[in-house]
Amino acid sequence: MKKLIHPLAAIFLAWGAGASETWCANPAEAMQKAAAQNKGVMLEFTGSDWCGACIMQKKQALALPEIQTAISRSFIPVELDYPRKKQQDAQTKSSLENYKKSYGITGFPTLVFADAHGRPVHTVTGYANPGQVMQDTKKAEEALNTQQALTDKLEKKLTDRQRRDTLVQLLKTVPQSSIRTFYKPALAELEKLDPQDASGILSELNRNNLLHAQILEWADTFRRKNVHILAEQNPDEALSIMDSYLQKDGLLPEVKQAVLMQKVNLLMRQNRVNELERLLQKGAALLPESFEGKAFSRLLDKLPEIKKERGHLKPGEEPPLPPGAIRAVKMIVPPASAK
Repeated sequence: MKKLIHPLAAIFLAWGAGASETWCANPAEAMQKAAAQNKGVMLEFTGSDWCGACIMQKKQALALPEIQTAISRSFIPVELDYPRKKQQDAQTKSSLENYKKSYGITGFPTLVFADAHGRPVHTVTGYANPGQVMQDTKKAEEALNTQQALTDKLEKKLTDRQRRDTLVQLLKTVPQSSIRTFYKPALAELEKLDPQDASGILSELNRNNLLHAQILEWADTFRRKNVHILAEQNPDEALSIMDSYLQKDGLLPEVKQAVLMQKVNLLMRQNRVNELERLLQKGAALLPESFEGKAFSRLLDKLPEIKKERGHLKPGEEPPLPPGAIRAVKMIVPPASAK
C-alpha cells in the first residue's frame, strides 16, 4: 500500500496564519517537519477569543513546559483557530472550514493527533486538564508508533492473509471516524481481501454512520419542536414528544438512552420522582456498560435519596443548595452542530 499524502495537505500549503507564536504557524510546514523528524502533528481546533474551555485548556495545560515537552517528543503542534472577534481573510476562513469538515470537528476544543500525512491516530474533544493531556499524548504516541509500524509492514511483500490481518490491525488502531476519509485505500483493499467482512470492521463502520445520522436527526427534531422551551413552559407536551420519539422504528440503543436521560432530567426537575424507577431500569438495561447506562444505574442506586430530597417539592422547585454551591444550568437539547 503506497503512502499517499491526503488531499488536505494541498490545502495546508495555502494557509499559514493564526497560530500561536510558540507553535508551528503553517500546517504544511508542520507536516514537512514531522516527516523529516519521523514524528506526527497535533492539530488543536480552538476558538481563542470566545471558547472558555479552549482558553482554559491552553493556559492550564497546553502552555505548560512539561506538556509542550511531552507533545514535542512525537508531534509538531499546530493551532487551527476559529475566532469570533479577530479578523481572518477569506482564504484562511475557507481553509479552516475545510479542516473542520474533513476532520469531523463538532466541538471545541478538539485535539487531533495525526501522522505526517494528516491521518488521525487519536482524537480528544473537550477540555482536558494537564494530567489528561499527558495521558492522551501518551496514548497518541503509542497509536502513532503502531500505525507507522503497520503501514511500514504493508510496504513489504505479504500474502493476502497477512495483508488482510495487517489491514484489520491498522483500521482498529485509528479513530473509526477517520477511516472513510483518511484511510480509504486501506479500507478499499480490506473490502477486497475480506468480502464477507469476517473482521466486522465494515459492519461496525456502517453502524457508527447510522448512529451519527440518528443523533443528528434526533437533535434536529427536538430543536425544531422547541423541546427545550416546552420543558419549561409545557412539560407534559415535552414529555409526550419524547415518548413519541422513543417509538420510532430502528432507533439504536444509544439514542434511546439519550432520549430517556432527557426524560429523566425533565421528570426530576418537575419532582415527579415516583415515575423515575421504571425509566432508570429501562435505560440501564439498554446498554449497561455505556457511559449513559452506568449513569442510569447510579441514579437508580440513589433513587431513595432522590425521592427523600425531592418528593415533597412542587414542580420546578429546586432543593436548597449547600453553602457556597452554584446551581448548574441544564440543557434539554444538544447545541446545533457547527456548520
